[in-house]
Amino acid sequence: ESPAVSAKISDLGASATGLAAGTPVVGGGGDQPAGAVGNGIVRPGVVSATMGTSGVVFAHAEELGYDPLGRLQRGCHAVPGTWHVMGVVLAAGGSLQWFRNELGKAEVEMARARGVDPYFLLSDEAALAGLGSEGLFFLPYMTGERTPHFDPDAKGAWIGLTVRHGRPHLIRSIMEGAAYAMRDSLELIREMGVAIEQIRVSGGGARDPLWRQIQADIYGHGVHTLQSTEGPAFGAALLAQVGSGGFASVPEACDATIQLADETPFDPEAHEFYNRGHALFRQLYRDLRGSFAAISGLVRRYQ
Repeated sequence: ESPAVSAKISDLGASATGLAAGTPVVGGGGDQPAGAVGNGIVRPGVVSATMGTSGVVFAHAEELGYDPLGRLQRGCHAVPGTWHVMGVVLAAGGSLQWFRNELGKAEVEMARARGVDPYFLLSDEAALAGLGSEGLFFLPYMTGERTPHFDPDAKGAWIGLTVRHGRPHLIRSIMEGAAYAMRDSLELIREMGVAIEQIRVSGGGARDPLWRQIQADIYGHGVHTLQSTEGPAFGAALLAQVGSGGFASVPEACDATIQLADETPFDPEAHEFYNRGHALFRQLYRDLRGSFAAISGLVRRYQ
């Protein structure tokens, strides 16, 4: 189990690392289970939505659930005797990172001159676009997709471009598209009978107030941030504390150390709009799936 002591530092290890001989070595966990511990996802009803390069929705489960279509990943949690279920959006925040790198060089230079994060400048632009980016949709499948499609041929796409659209709409549509894709995972987790009572957000998408609001409105659920922003490293440290006797259990360690920072409530009117938008978002993938495969076939044949 993750908080179990699996070894102790040997004399040779001590001389090589500077750590004291006899220091317990605790098993720890993979990045997502450890991050979930660091976010306090250790009881039913509390889930995390991490908007990093990839987007991950992670839920604690008392029993190993079953998705007959294999759209969600399941496995052992870092909490002994329990399981986790998660969905992964491969290029959630990565889509905005691509925009920054390829189309946001001016913002990068401006941010460097001001000593600020370029993502906040991009967010300021996105805030100029209205709800739903005036009908512009973005599919964030820039490296294929895992949840819910398991489609290596899926592609990123802007759909609905008109002469009315500018940079603010392009940026906001990326933020909305990533959140729509994360909602796919939340809905699948609910379908498996896993309760969702509180959503804790982390990653780059949680640092931006606009992106937090977009997530809350698309999910139809308030989202919480945490005082600690280093989920995986913090979770690994908590597992080490449990293994070395500092706490009796992983939930006890989380209760003693993890604090909520604030909540972003969802706007019911915006959620009503985004419900309709999410249905269109899902339909767009179904309509384009065959074309994505054909594009991949063309590239493989002639490159």
